Amino acid sequence: MTNDPKKRTFCTQGYKAFLHKEYLRAGFLFGQALFLDPIDSHAKIGLLLSDIALDFPKEAHSFYELYQSLLDSQPRRYKSSIQHQILDLIASFDDSLSKMAQAFSTENQLKAESLEGILYGDFKAMCAGKDFKEVFENLMFSTKVIFDKKEDFYEFLDNLVENGFYDMSISYIENMRELLWYDERVSNILQKALKLEKQAKESQ
Repeated sequence: MTNDPKKRTFCTQGYKAFLHKEYLRAGFLFGQALFLDPIDSHAKIGLLLSDIALDFPKEAHSFYELYQSLLDSQPRRYKSSIQHQILDLIASFDDSLSKMAQAFSTENQLKAESLEGILYGDFKAMCAGKDFKEVFENLMFSTKVIFDKKEDFYEFLDNLVENGFYDMSISYIENMRELLWYDERVSNILQKALKLEKQAKESQ
């Protein structure tokens, strides 16, 4: 399997797709190569770099440049050693990311507890398979919802509007106007809330 021409073609096309920033396609091609030869380090590196590039493209391309530089500058007999070095570096990078994510998670949880609130991620998990309106009504007077990402706040506001909490969504936006000015997405949500609130009052 080591010299399978199909595997070489998949790897060549995979790295080409990676360089064109087509990371999902690159990952698929490297996956095909590994299906033919599960222990191929060249394909394994490509697959890992394609995965990293989805969230950290700059770092992934830096790894790729280092990998190519070492391959180009060292005799071919060192290829296996170079590949193991790169795989170790990638593993170290993944481990660092995991520790960072764990640290952020702990920090956010402590922040939520100190503010006597609930992180939006936890609130969202509570809503899974349940009615947003019912879950929110059970929490709204006793617990603050805490956000650590802007996208979460947008989603929360949208859900408030979709579930008829027009006054609540408008109040959230008004209270944070200084921080959000000028935010086009929040402005659009506000206009939507005002429009639906007006329609609701007219239909009464």
